[in-house]
Amino acid sequence: MDNQPDRNTRPTYNIKAVSRMTGLLPVTLRAWERRYGIPNPERGEQGYRLYSEEDLKILRWLKEQVDAGLSISRAVDYLNDLRTSDQNIFESDEPIHHELDAAINKVKADLSYGLYHYNEKIASQTFRRALSLYPIDQILEEIVKPIMIEIGEDWHNGEIPVALEHFTTQFFIQQILSMIVGSSPPTRPTTILAAGAPYETHQIGILSIVLLLRWRGWDVKYLGPNLSLDRLEEALSKLNPQLLLFTATREESAEALRELPQLISNLPLPHPQILVGGQGIHSITPLDAEMQIAVEGSLGDIINQIESLLNGKR
Repeated sequence: MDNQPDRNTRPTYNIKAVSRMTGLLPVTLRAWERRYGIPNPERGEQGYRLYSEEDLKILRWLKEQVDAGLSISRAVDYLNDLRTSDQNIFESDEPIHHELDAAINKVKADLSYGLYHYNEKIASQTFRRALSLYPIDQILEEIVKPIMIEIGEDWHNGEIPVALEHFTTQFFIQQILSMIVGSSPPTRPTTILAAGAPYETHQIGILSIVLLLRWRGWDVKYLGPNLSLDRLEEALSKLNPQLLLFTATREESAEALRELPQLISNLPLPHPQILVGGQGIHSITPLDAEMQIAVEGSLGDIINQIESLLNGKR
């Protein structure tokens, strides 16, 4: 047992052997070493790279994270975070997914702490850390959404003041809007209009969808919450969208959308498709046949539904 650390760190394998054992190309191994300093193999007498058992474990761990969907830069950041917190990623041979879950839960807890204490500095730093580690759709689904649900329930139960609910909502709105503004120009010709239905003030759900669509190259124009349908056809005639996205969490907002099909009928063909979502939609039945209801599921499910509609349209 005393010699185990020496065996783990002893330089043993050349790059060809490591490539065969990890499934990583030699060019990839060199690139990771050059860009991230991981791993940092020793050199033999002739200058050849020699890797240890610990290097092998690190490379296999990084490959597993990349195969699970993380970029290599985020996987390296995650590895460094685990090392900083003195966590041993090699304690068992079981899949690392539970550690990924624990890490994202830690980020969510830190972000909640900052928000519940009105500490924008902590909240902002934690949100930026999340962006460096996880894909944006995972952040929206597994961090932002649960926190908003928790905040909403706490406010409804009288456990927090409405000011905290507003503070949290505005924090996330600002973060998402900044990412929308910073997104690349659209690469697809299709135009999508997104808005909150009349009397609808909630924005985070529709903004999350707008952000994910923008990051996929779609030309989405966000018209804000509580959009009046008065003279909307004039804007639609100029923009010629292929899809209208509306969210309605209140019954009166959903009711107001009943005017949409008649409004659309006054436009020249082809008419845009209409997709509506939100809790308010389910309080009225039936919706007009010309309006489709967003699926109940993750943000990814909704994005897939939207893209299927648009691809079918074309």
